[in-house]
Amino acid sequence: MIFGDKKYEWYPSGNAPKLYPTQLVFGDFMFSNEEGIYIPESIPFQGRWGEAGGTHILDNNFFPAPSSINLVWFSLIENQFYSLEADLPKEKIAALLAEKDEKTKEPKYKDIIAGMAPYGRLAIWVGGIDVITEVAWLQAEPTDVEWNEFAPYANASKNEYVEAVLNDCEEAYENLQKNGLPDKMLFERYMQKFNYRITPKFENKDAVFEEIELYYYNGELNTTNSGEHTLNAMRAKPYKIVLNWSIGKTKYGGYFWTDEKKIIETFANLYSNDTQKEGNLIIEVDKDNDQFKFFLQNETTVVEIPVEEIEIMVFKNKFEFFRSDNYTKPQGGWRN
Repeated sequence: MIFGDKKYEWYPSGNAPKLYPTQLVFGDFMFSNEEGIYIPESIPFQGRWGEAGGTHILDNNFFPAPSSINLVWFSLIENQFYSLEADLPKEKIAALLAEKDEKTKEPKYKDIIAGMAPYGRLAIWVGGIDVITEVAWLQAEPTDVEWNEFAPYANASKNEYVEAVLNDCEEAYENLQKNGLPDKMLFERYMQKFNYRITPKFENKDAVFEEIELYYYNGELNTTNSGEHTLNAMRAKPYKIVLNWSIGKTKYGGYFWTDEKKIIETFANLYSNDTQKEGNLIIEVDKDNDQFKFFLQNETTVVEIPVEEIEIMVFKNKFEFFRSDNYTKPQGGWRN
């Protein structure tokens, strides 16, 4: 289907990982007619990878799908500016903007998000309520920006400015002091996809699957009750899974956070260099709904992911029912 320059209601936004904040010098999503719409600034960009930062409401937020992006940003932890002008998959973006929610008949997607990672990597997602889809993974180049152009009113040197901003980003600053710059391959591993499905299994035969929310390391989010998670598809590694099920009138909600190093290692070992071979991530729920097992398997191999490596919180009829001994989230942290 050709979408041409049909207009959709959407909002430009930026993003950077919580531990690796950035600031925009400028950023524009460009249209085929060489006009564009700017990405609103956030000082700094910092949050969950893939999540929309600030957006701006105009009198008219109806635009065509962008055909390219043009931006310059400042990676604070690296003390480095990056520049990128690149084409975007316009037809793919337009197809997502055209999708409608089956129940509400409203558009599923409302945001186009530029995610700035360390070492000049840039992700583009199209996002909406309960859904975020990656559409591009790009590489910017280091560039120079005159300091007095970037911060004409800053009464501080570049290094002093970086130190001051990072001091306000407590977790990012502490992480930088403790661990230094991240591995250059970290975000490549985040963005990598594998061919697998997700299979919940309930020991209680009266348990009924309700819904699953899948948060991935590449910033994507998918919420579904249609069963599509049980079909093989190219997916990034999950960092958080929210599984909802019921037994009679009793509703359960299980929240599972994977350990970054363990889940990366498990997928790498099982798939080796063949990300296309079919796999299955299995979540087993015991009859009492408070014990769990996790497996990643293919045709020849089954690997158990130690439950000690997964943080777990379970709610029963909206009240806390179970939490694992290794659960470390702050109060209300299960929402993130």
